[in-house]
Amino acid sequence: MKRSGIFSHLLPALAFAGAMGAAAPAPALAQSAVAPAGAMVPVAAPVASKTVAGRLSMADKFKTEAAAQASCPADTVVWSTMARSKVMHLSGSRYFGRTKRGAYICEKTALAAGYRLAKD
Repeated sequence: MKRSGIFSHLLPALAFAGAMGAAAPAPALAQSAVAPAGAMVPVAAPVASKTVAGRLSMADKFKTEAAAQASCPADTVVWSTMARSKVMHLSGSRYFGRTKRGAYICEKTALAAGYRLAKD
């Protein structure tokens, strides 16, 4: 029996895997269950904007100083260089808001993520 096609060399391997009891592939689309009217449906909790393993989430970075200050009114807003060096600049610093890649963040969040103050 002659097989033709691009993947014809894989057919013996697939037949062998099937004979050995390999798991069947999952169906492409699963049926979704719909809750009856009036039923209580659990709602997922909102994802917290905590830093994980020294990384800042998108919720921790702000494009403007005012937006960052509104997010953390009791904390100092710093400019962080979104680079490997993890340097943050305080307001009044030479590079505050001026580096090529950076964002405004809360100081406590930056310290928790492993950022350090610049040596200006």
